[in-house]
Amino acid sequence: MPVSPSQKRIALLVIGLVILFAPALFVLATLEFLILSGNLALSDISLLEFVELYLIDLVLFVLLGYGVYRLTFWLIQDQLPDALATVDETEAAGTTDDTETTGTVSEDQS
Repeated sequence: MPVSPSQKRIALLVIGLVILFAPALFVLATLEFLILSGNLALSDISLLEFVELYLIDLVLFVLLGYGVYRLTFWLIQDQLPDALATVDETEAAGTTDDTETTGTVSEDQS
């Protein structure tokens, strides 16, 4: 089923929102943990420090996502064809064995 342009736009919008808000959730979770553990008071953090922490998390999140993308691309491009060739050879050998067995059984019944 072909993908319509509106579905592509929605997918891009969702990806953009994940990239935008996931680091913010990590920052909030980190700040909440530090506040609850008593190592940080909310009054100790200025808006500038919060924005810096968010930008650092955003860059790290994008780099991690890109690393996962490149790793997946490398696995699909370089490793998957070899694995599929091995599976095809195994299935071909299994099909040959099944054919010989089936041929023998059908000959006995005739």
